[in-house]
Amino acid sequence: MSSPGLRGQSGGPLFDADGLVYGMQSSTRHLHLGFDLENHEIPAGAGTKKVTNMPFLHVGQCVHVSIIKSFLKEFNVTYSEA
Repeated sequence: MSSPGLRGQSGGPLFDADGLVYGMQSSTRHLHLGFDLENHEIPAGAGTKKVTNMPFLHVGQCVHVSIIKSFLKEFNVTYSEA
């Protein structure tokens, strides 16, 4: 499962469409997209401008709720379900 990979979201919940916890973000992956531009000239006003861009997709990796529930059961932690 994945979520938007924003800084500081690890440990946060992932909700389903009904607002129930579906998982928890555990890490963020930074995937290089391969659309690099180095000193590429683009039109800018009346002239051109050189730009450099190396884009990445930041994707949060999530632990599914079934794994979280198994962990809680293993350590006898009480929880409730809707």
